[in-house]
Amino acid sequence: MKTFKLVGLEVEYEAASEKRLQEIELKDGLVLNREDGENSWLIEALISKDLHDFFEKLHQSQAQIRAFVTISKKTNTPAQIIAKVRTITPLEEHMSILLDGHLIASRPLHDPEVLLRTLMGKGLTGDSLIDAFTENVNIRKETTKL
Repeated sequence: MKTFKLVGLEVEYEAASEKRLQEIELKDGLVLNREDGENSWLIEALISKDLHDFFEKLHQSQAQIRAFVTISKKTNTPAQIIAKVRTITPLEEHMSILLDGHLIASRPLHDPEVLLRTLMGKGLTGDSLIDAFTENVNIRKETTKL
């Protein structure tokens, strides 16, 4: 097994028959590659208790979710993992969630659809959405050239 620092987590979910991305603010986290030949991964995220209802609903339904997991550095391209919420553990100040899943073929975050859904998930609309989208596309182009 290999262990990595979790530095970014976004969860795709359905609301009102529409797919949305929820960026999860992390306090800390780890990602474990089980190296079992099955692309099995475990993600443990230490997050705010404010997200308890969101994750409890996913846990109770045993719904498969698409998680975009960034490891080691924020500038790394997120890996896509199809996962289920395995456990939710309340702690004194935060809570720990454990996602159990499988790595899938990556659709990089610089994919325009994924970027747009991410920005919309942050509540951006209208001109602010267009400005943020343009800025992110330009930054990603520059990063790719390096």
